[in-house]
Amino acid sequence: MNKKFSLLIIFLFALSFFSAGQSIVPLGGKKNMKLTYRSEHMKYVRWEGGISVGFANSVTDIAPGEANTQPALTDIYSRALSPALMINTRYRFNSSFSLKSNLGVSMLRGDDRWSENLEVVNRGKSFSNNVFEGSLLAEIYLPKPKRRVKADFGKGIFDWFFFGGLSLFYNNPEVMGPVIDDFDQGLMNADLLYNNLQVGIPFGTGIQWTLDNRWVFGIDLNFRYTFFDYLDGLTRPYSTRNDHYFSTSFNLGYILFSKSTRPGSSSVSHVFRQEPY
Repeated sequence: MNKKFSLLIIFLFALSFFSAGQSIVPLGGKKNMKLTYRSEHMKYVRWEGGISVGFANSVTDIAPGEANTQPALTDIYSRALSPALMINTRYRFNSSFSLKSNLGVSMLRGDDRWSENLEVVNRGKSFSNNVFEGSLLAEIYLPKPKRRVKADFGKGIFDWFFFGGLSLFYNNPEVMGPVIDDFDQGLMNADLLYNNLQVGIPFGTGIQWTLDNRWVFGIDLNFRYTFFDYLDGLTRPYSTRNDHYFSTSFNLGYILFSKSTRPGSSSVSHVFRQEPY
């Protein structure tokens, strides 16, 4: 089950990258530079506020696929899916670039009993960790000119984007289970193994669309690269890489304020013009 689930996650990432690439239309083609719902709507600088609800998962030293190894990126489990919640703001400069800030919590957990390897199951370690995170992301939107201008104005246009940035997160993992060996016993007796406040690098991809010139809906996949091996409160002698976590979020935003970017123009909202084919 976990292999199928991990392959699904990898497939979604690959599909998003492929679809984004397919959405780019070369410049210079016949009639490919007409205005679209997206290009007209995105001419305006705007502030958005929103909320994201989804699921989080992690790749740690708990529940590897094989004994005495670190879990691979394919060793992720559907049973490990836990709630993730964020509030966010976005400042959009133009149709290609925006900055987004997030503040939220991701609930992570893992259990050796989920592994298909009996030796790992018998080890009996598990963990839970509520990760409180703040992040700042730069978002890059791919160009998507259309030919059917009037038809495009009548519906929301999907926008593909990629993002990356920096995060600061606080975590306090709780690891449970029997003592594995002397190495594990030493960790349990050690002081100040790690700092609860850590830095991460979030990056990923997503899609979004605007409805009624005011509401913004979207879905994104956000992977967090960390410099930290104790998201699960555990490390092993053979650990050669850090723990990481990721989330899938469903996003709802509201355009709080927008204004024209043209010099000397007054603030506007809901202003779109339709042009003939």
